[in-house]
Amino acid sequence: MENYTNAEGSAGADIGGALGGALISGVVGGLFAKGEAKKARELQKQLTKLSLAQQKELEERLQDVKAETERQSLVYQFLAVQNNNEMLNKIQSKRYTSYIVLGVGVTILAVVILKLSKK
Repeated sequence: MENYTNAEGSAGADIGGALGGALISGVVGGLFAKGEAKKARELQKQLTKLSLAQQKELEERLQDVKAETERQSLVYQFLAVQNNNEMLNKIQSKRYTSYIVLGVGVTILAVVILKLSKK
């Protein structure tokens, strides 16, 4: 009988040990989970702060980009106006050259007609 009692006692000790281990594991796991939840909340707060800092940085970058875009737009407008003025100057130059050639041609034609009419 003693062997039987030892077997029961051993089985009881195993179950008690398992229950004790499970209880300790549950307590440690609960504490760990509580600690992890606290760390997760702190991390979330830090992420929120980083997010606000990043939002501020992004807004500053957006303003910089808008300012740069506006500067580039002004430069492009200036270059477009300058290019347009150069084109107009070239057209006027060609027009004046055409008028001069036409005037010289008319003058030569008039001189030729006058010389022919004198003969």
